[in-house]
Amino acid sequence: MDLQGKNIIITGASSGIGRTCAIECSKAGARVYLVARNLDKLNEVSTILGDNVHMINSLDVTRSEEIEPLVKKIVEVHGKIDGFIHSAGVQYIQPLRTLDKQHFLDVFSINTISAFDFSRILTKKSYCSDSGLSLVFISSVMSVAANAGLTSYCASKAALVGGARAMAIELASKNIRVNCVSPGTVSDTRMTEGLQDSISDDEFQRIVSEYPMGLGDTQDVAKMCVFLLSDDAKWITGQNIVIDGGYSAK
Repeated sequence: MDLQGKNIIITGASSGIGRTCAIECSKAGARVYLVARNLDKLNEVSTILGDNVHMINSLDVTRSEEIEPLVKKIVEVHGKIDGFIHSAGVQYIQPLRTLDKQHFLDVFSINTISAFDFSRILTKKSYCSDSGLSLVFISSVMSVAANAGLTSYCASKAALVGGARAMAIELASKNIRVNCVSPGTVSDTRMTEGLQDSISDDEFQRIVSEYPMGLGDTQDVAKMCVFLLSDDAKWITGQNIVIDGGYSAK
């Protein structure tokens, strides 16, 4: 798949799925602009990618007021934006009785609202490529399934899918495509490591056993994102593509 010459912004790019998306986009020829809070880890990713990284940006994506100045800076220096991957996200395993309003606000701010904030800005004519734009949100299989202790996470990821579908309809006439990719549990992310730390080995193996094809890895997800950013996916919008090794087919 060819992303040659395309400008792609990736949030959550310092680790996990976002990091692998940056690597795969770079391999496909894109110029990538990396966004995350951890500058040291962003520098590590930048070293891997070499010349195809055109900017790294330490940014808390929940700070809405800081997004447009960042996008404006990228566009002024490197040109308009062709694609966006929202991979920033958090997951907490907590029973419902322990949750309060602030908890929900914190989870939704990162997982959902920040994606919509970036989209609101990137779809402006002054920032969006004249040939169109592809927005890709990393949701979760938990947008279509559920597990105990994941009320806020499931809700935030389902809201992301719903918002993407509405945006896809609204923006189609401008040649702006909006899709979600919803992975199951992948082996090589901090989120999975956190899950393993929070439950017993037996419980984690029970989760693994629920995946008919076993756990995936971040490349399985990133390669789908690259496809959705490419011109090969020019007639795909408003979709939630589940990549879960058969988990949701049961």
